[in-house]
Amino acid sequence: MDHSDLSWIPDEEMSSESSDEENSEEPIQESLNDPNVADKFIVCLSQLMCLFTICSVCCGETQGQIEYQEGTYIKIKQACTACGYQRYWQNQNMLHRNMPACNLQLSGAIHFSGCMATQTIRMLKLFGLQCISASTFFRHQRFYTIPTIVQAWQNEQRGIIRELKEIGGGLILSGDCRSDSPGHCAKYGTYSFIEDRINKVLDLQLVQSSEVPSSTWCKIEGLKRSVQFLKDQVMQVSALITDRNRQVAKWVREELCPEGTSHFYDIWHIGQSLQKALVTVAKEKDCEDLKLWRPAIIDHLYWTASSTPNGDPDKMEAKWQSMLNHVQDIHEHSYPSFPQCAHPPLEGEGRNKQWLEPGSTAAIKLESVASRKALLKDIRQLSPQHQTFSLEAFHSLILHFAPKHTGFSFLGMNSR
Repeated sequence: MDHSDLSWIPDEEMSSESSDEENSEEPIQESLNDPNVADKFIVCLSQLMCLFTICSVCCGETQGQIEYQEGTYIKIKQACTACGYQRYWQNQNMLHRNMPACNLQLSGAIHFSGCMATQTIRMLKLFGLQCISASTFFRHQRFYTIPTIVQAWQNEQRGIIRELKEIGGGLILSGDCRSDSPGHCAKYGTYSFIEDRINKVLDLQLVQSSEVPSSTWCKIEGLKRSVQFLKDQVMQVSALITDRNRQVAKWVREELCPEGTSHFYDIWHIGQSLQKALVTVAKEKDCEDLKLWRPAIIDHLYWTASSTPNGDPDKMEAKWQSMLNHVQDIHEHSYPSFPQCAHPPLEGEGRNKQWLEPGSTAAIKLESVASRKALLKDIRQLSPQHQTFSLEAFHSLILHFAPKHTGFSFLGMNSR
């Protein structure tokens, strides 16, 4: 498909206020040899048949007849009884094996745009437009559009690998898995790698739940396959940023860390779990003051990592623990790597929240949440420079092409 053709975009999206009269004055650019760039119009059958009422030789009256029709293709025979002249007219070119070009184009447009075939075809039939059937679309998908997508992705992937090898250095990867349905009954899991330096998708691995013990294992299996693919390409992973997952952390620690890979956790995922815990605690008796402190505590989590560019785990833990003193109006700490708060004296608008009383219920509950061993261990692995927000945005984009309320075959899911 030629994506340089923008004729389908409405005028208001292409330019500022332009009238239809101005557009109609421009000649229509059409290529008879390439149906991809040819403009197409919706024509009513009655108006089309009016073109075959006069013989082009003797100017006598004739009547066109539909000789053959297949999807968007129509072939009309015009015969003149007066002079014996006859001709055949078709509305589009034919491809190999007598396949109408626009039928294949329609299948490609549906697939490449991420539309659902059955819904699109139903809409076209309700409009009265002659179109392909669902079975024709799936046949085109199997033999033409899926191989086209796979080939385009492989070419793109090879170009990205060449680009990264020219840049040199170890890869800095953001990795995460996307399930094709909510809950723990997913049929597919797609593990994706984005290289943070160039912000491009480096690899995708689609894992079917029947290949692993359960759907929760799709993540670790997809990670293994992606890492093996990178090893086959002779590429070294310098840093890997993921969400907190016990299986992933164990495998990376055993397989990748000995090879020199640094494993970091994405701050957003840690912040989400921390925020849920703070919301729960703030609902308890005598802990209402934590509602005001919750946004600042989450911001402090981000600052803890971003203000430590070398990723020193001891310093990050000390900065995080200093928050427990800060909320009680104590700004000097017993940590050698972070002896006092980094902010200037808080006066006026800088001090817009009530300090927690030392020994109060709110302070004790906050300490029980913020000093959990699991959380402190995660904070020591926070990623100071690179995060997975680009990967989350990419997964959101996939929802348009592969929504979670629709089931697909393995090849269909892989292409989408």
